[in-house]
Amino acid sequence: CLSSMAPRLPFLVLTCCLVAYSIVVVYGVTISNSLPRVDTDGNIVDCHSGNIVQHNGTFYMYGERYGNSTGFNENSVPTLHVYTSPDMLTWTFKGPILKDAPTGTYFTPWVVFNQKTQMFVAWFNAYPNGCCSGNFGIAQSKDGLLFDIVTLNETPVYTSVDGNSILVDDDGNAYVLYTSLTEDHQHSIEKLTPDYLHTTKENYGLFPDHYVEGGILFKRNGTYYVGYGSCCCFCRGGSGLIMYSSKNIKGPWTRLNYDKNCHYDNSTSIICGEYGERTSGGLIVNAQGIGLSKIQTKQGMQYIWHGERWLSAPNNNPSCPDECRPETGICAEPATYIKGHGFSYWIPLEFNEQDGDVKQFAPFVDSFDLQL
Repeated sequence: CLSSMAPRLPFLVLTCCLVAYSIVVVYGVTISNSLPRVDTDGNIVDCHSGNIVQHNGTFYMYGERYGNSTGFNENSVPTLHVYTSPDMLTWTFKGPILKDAPTGTYFTPWVVFNQKTQMFVAWFNAYPNGCCSGNFGIAQSKDGLLFDIVTLNETPVYTSVDGNSILVDDDGNAYVLYTSLTEDHQHSIEKLTPDYLHTTKENYGLFPDHYVEGGILFKRNGTYYVGYGSCCCFCRGGSGLIMYSSKNIKGPWTRLNYDKNCHYDNSTSIICGEYGERTSGGLIVNAQGIGLSKIQTKQGMQYIWHGERWLSAPNNNPSCPDECRPETGICAEPATYIKGHGFSYWIPLEFNEQDGDVKQFAPFVDSFDLQL
């Protein structure tokens, strides 16, 4: 889901203004990247690699729940869960989202609300035999808490999916960005049916970069954006952020300057990474981008990038570079290590208003404020 760590105990500022006989209440919240998020039961929030849906005054946070499992070489972890909050600070655990889900591993939930059907719709990776071979699971819900499964094998044009991002456009049409393992981890976009429950198979081709994951797809001020980073596989080092933009969802797409999470500033070709085929280093923030949430604030719409700081939970084995390997040798973890307590990194994307380019990340930001 999204992070298991973030807003610290609030500064909660209420500002009341009398405007045309109505009271406007502004909630000032501080989101922390350094302190654990704790739910209303006093437990650390275990919710990673998903997104937040802001709907009718409630924030729904969806994500993967790990507990003390690594989530790799497993056949039943992670599962998908939801927390709710009135203010992005006070999170209440609501439990698993999939009704009558068979045993399997379920990753990267992305939830949107369909205004036409008045249903919450979730897309996620469904791996019935364990990570990481499968296609899309799709489910829908009236209340955003408990979802009826529509399918666990929605097959797009490019099969064997890994990660997804859903964009609901201004006209109500929706599109999915996803990675295909059969295409060496390249990304592609497909249009969804009007109920968002299937792909139409209307596909717009492959993005050029190989061995990338954690895609995000969004629209801002009439411009479409796609972003992703080098494959990481629960790696400690994290991944970069390559961005593309277009005035049309079908393309053509233009690659924006530089890797946004990389210190290198003299090249448009470098993709920074700390795992597998890319070990260049140079990352500004050691986190793997996996989600993005649109949050309406008094400052305008904020596009919050979500990065997972794998192997950041207390008592982790500092010698282990990633969790895509057996829990033996250098990756043997003590019994006190709980993967689900790992931190995540949230940060609003910043834009150059002259040309719409996404700005490079600043060094690690401990906290930031939102006016809700």
